[in-house]
Amino acid sequence: MNQFTDALYERFKTNLEAVNGTCVRCSKENLGKTVADVFKEADIHDACIAETPLLTEAGVAEALKEAGMDVYTDHIRLHGETVKGGVSENQYAIADLGTMVQGRDVIDERTVATMSEYYIGIVKGSTILNEYDDMFDVLAELPEMPGFVGFITGPSRTADIECVSTVGVHGPIKLTAVVVDDV
Repeated sequence: MNQFTDALYERFKTNLEAVNGTCVRCSKENLGKTVADVFKEADIHDACIAETPLLTEAGVAEALKEAGMDVYTDHIRLHGETVKGGVSENQYAIADLGTMVQGRDVIDERTVATMSEYYIGIVKGSTILNEYDDMFDVLAELPEMPGFVGFITGPSRTADIECVSTVGVHGPIKLTAVVVDDV
């Protein structure tokens, strides 16, 4: 992976913000509090979390519960339609696009990223790549290609034939990337 630098983070953040996403950076120790603060500021009171070892170790679900939120870590497909917030970890990010990349076969991670009104994608700083082509080099070197690879660039948006843009039709209305300093 790349050497995670302030310049790489700033490039990722700038490009994500250019497509109406937001970005914050924190330590692993402050990850739970950071996620809770983002949701509190957006007035989100419930969330589904697709737990991974990082999210569990950082105590994200506990931090949200302590902040007074209803949290669901199982039966995500049942809760995903009504819960406003969603949190999952992304395996990579691409600085030049402001894009997070999911590269695992876990359906709950995909569900949370597409069904939530407000999605928070967690990405380790050490997994941020410089360019789009770098992502394909990484995928080509994996021992086994994941059954799903999804690119998430900002909140969902689409336009009709008359170019009337709509946000949130096929995914979240709001999106925040939380970059974790892990090196």
